[in-house]
Amino acid sequence: MAAPVFAVVGHPNKGKSSIVATLTRQDAIRISEISGTTTAAQAFELRVDGICHYRLIDTPGFQRPRQVLSWLQQHAPNAAQRKQAVQNFVAQQRCEPGSKFQDEIELLQPILAGAGIIYVVDGSLPYSPEFEAEMTILQWTGQPRMALINPIGGAAYVEEWQNALSQYFSVVRVFDPMTADRQKQFAVLSAFAELYEPWRPAIEATMAALTTYFDRIAAQGAMIVAEHMVQMISHVSEVRVPAEFVKTALEAQLKNQYQHRLRDIEASMQRQLQALFAHSHMRIHAQALSADYPDLFDSSHWYLYGLDRQKIVALSASAGAAAGAVLDVGVGGSSFMTGALAGGLLSGLASLAATWKPEKLNIKGIPVAGKTLTAGPARELTFIFVLLGRAIDFLEMILRRTHADRTVAELKTISLSERLNQLPKMEQVQLTRSLQKAAKGLNDKELLQLRDWILQLAQAVD
Repeated sequence: MAAPVFAVVGHPNKGKSSIVATLTRQDAIRISEISGTTTAAQAFELRVDGICHYRLIDTPGFQRPRQVLSWLQQHAPNAAQRKQAVQNFVAQQRCEPGSKFQDEIELLQPILAGAGIIYVVDGSLPYSPEFEAEMTILQWTGQPRMALINPIGGAAYVEEWQNALSQYFSVVRVFDPMTADRQKQFAVLSAFAELYEPWRPAIEATMAALTTYFDRIAAQGAMIVAEHMVQMISHVSEVRVPAEFVKTALEAQLKNQYQHRLRDIEASMQRQLQALFAHSHMRIHAQALSADYPDLFDSSHWYLYGLDRQKIVALSASAGAAAGAVLDVGVGGSSFMTGALAGGLLSGLASLAATWKPEKLNIKGIPVAGKTLTAGPARELTFIFVLLGRAIDFLEMILRRTHADRTVAELKTISLSERLNQLPKMEQVQLTRSLQKAAKGLNDKELLQLRDWILQLAQAVD
């Protein structure tokens, strides 16, 4: 059978377009706080693997519902003639040039053509009898209908709306398109299966297809993160030492080159995740990744990375890290990605303190004309976990984000320490060992295992 069609209707500026964006997973749908942004009915499809599962029609808001209802009441002396009266009204007004009921025509036409009705109201504003004309008109169409209460500015009047809407609609749901997760979206679809039995097979097939799809792209997203993690950890920057050089300038050039490449890899990961989850219009606070790092022994900075030194000592020791490891790179200042680990001090701290020098970047080689200096790969767990924390925070954010959300992306303040604690101790050690091995690359099996851990960590804290 044909894919179900739903018309999203209501008063202007009640979040109709936001609901359409979330339920069709399209972030290109125009959303504005200005009334009248939608001036003509527009159809948007939910497609999974190229198959259209349903269509939502975003409609203009009611402008003159009382006048429309007055006309209908004059032309329908009894209930049996009400639907025909609505059809006659649309047919008559459609033929009148410059009809003042153009918005009502646009929203009623798809309903009369067979679309189910999703009526949207704002739960943060008080109920008013002025909405009864709209609800009565929709009732007269005879189409299966449900009401969604969108708490745009809060839920202060939700109960009041529920009491009123239940007199006109068989199903009333509170639905915030900005935060609605998969289960809340499925609840809306399931309600229509209850309202209109012929649509049940198609809607159940849609939910099954979406479940498979969501699981698949989550795994694909985690693989994008895993692949880019390996790229960042294993990256090596090189600079050829010229015949005439200044040591500090040469090291600064190499450091900048290394930083720039890591920023590019991280930005590539973010772009690929945005494309995979159809968030191509999403804006982010893109604070650049930096390879600068505070003094290794300045404990005042450890809080930035979310783990005390004992944790990283235990992980590093358990993973067989070398006691004399030196700092390759790190991140200083406040980070866009909040989760990370700090420390990196092993049992050989005393000997390390005697030889450690405060360079910000571990540059390998002695500047001699004709030689090559290198920076990377990253081997210090401190920085490796910083990279992981940033990537996982971004993945979790995009997994949760709905397509109605047009705010600049903000991340939850969940430390990587909190996420790691959701894994069994042995898996924490195995993950650490895998990240250390990434400096030399991972085989397919190891990359898949890293993907699975990344997905677990992104979904670890609700």
